Amino acid sequence: PYVLTSAQLKAIEDIENDLVAGKPMNRLLQGDVGSGKTVVAKFAIETIIGNGSQAAILAPTSILVEQHFKTISELLINSGSISKGEIAILIGQTPQKEKDRILRGLKSGKMKCVIGTHALLEDPVEFHDLQLAVIDEQHRFGVNQRKALRSKGDNLHLLVMTATPIPRSLALTVYGDLDVTTIDEMPPRRKPVKTLLFDQAKRKKAYDLIEEQVRKGFQAFIVYPMIDSGDEDDMYKSAVKEYQRIQKDVFPDFKIGLMHGRLKQPEKDRIMENFRSHEYNVLISTTVIEVGVDIPGATIVLIESANHFGLAQLHQIRGRVGRNEEDSLCILIPANDDAIENERLIAMTKINDGF
Repeated sequence: PYVLTSAQLKAIEDIENDLVAGKPMNRLLQGDVGSGKTVVAKFAIETIIGNGSQAAILAPTSILVEQHFKTISELLINSGSISKGEIAILIGQTPQKEKDRILRGLKSGKMKCVIGTHALLEDPVEFHDLQLAVIDEQHRFGVNQRKALRSKGDNLHLLVMTATPIPRSLALTVYGDLDVTTIDEMPPRRKPVKTLLFDQAKRKKAYDLIEEQVRKGFQAFIVYPMIDSGDEDDMYKSAVKEYQRIQKDVFPDFKIGLMHGRLKQPEKDRIMENFRSHEYNVLISTTVIEVGVDIPGATIVLIESANHFGLAQLHQIRGRVGRNEEDSLCILIPANDDAIENERLIAMTKINDGF
């Protein structure tokens, strides 16, 4: 439904050349947050299932799996490469009856594509003819997990994708026989996210900026490092406590959602769906939204106790906004004013490029 960037076209060409080269593909696709790696993977999947084989996508969280499923199944169904019953989602929480149906489909070859979490690596999952494995956010998976997935097919093609070019990916590049493709341009009309570093005294200003965006019809994330704080952790604000305070004292007129890792899967899915369809104006969350969550309506993210996060995390969380053509904003507030001098936070205000 949109024009691909030349970097995306080059990546698709690299992959298609690999697939016809007569030996298994081993490619690392790295592209910054929001650069459009999923669409590139879609073309690889299409090539494989077009030749009667199967493809699997492995992602680290069920939120990300749900999202890939939504994006990829829409693209594949719209282009006529697959029908609705030939693509499925497999996570730990998939009901047993549904799981059995998917496992039968994979074994018989009726099911062409499966998108899942670690649940894909388990023993009962057998494929008829798995030819392509796509691993998203590959740094979240260990060597043995990648090996387990590869053992599900015979000499299969491997595409690993990452938005955080971390030292381990670099080591893989040097020692791990991976060819590298880099998507180094962003979709047209995307504006870089502006990043501001505030001290504690400016929190009210941060809330005003959030209010301004919500009044314009956009949405906001507020991210905390912890779910609950025990007494010893009171220097870091926690999502559950702050959710109650913000709903009551800061934005009593807004609808506010709360998301964290301890919620059960159906609940997480429901909250994300509600946020995506604008039922919440603000989502208060921990880092469960760190990777790949795509909410085009969100234009502002406030990261509390920002000095508590690593650079890759900060960059990933910032990538949750700026996924439309609007001006977007990321505000960092460290846990205490001494941390304003934090090198990572200062770097975040100056650099937008994940690489």
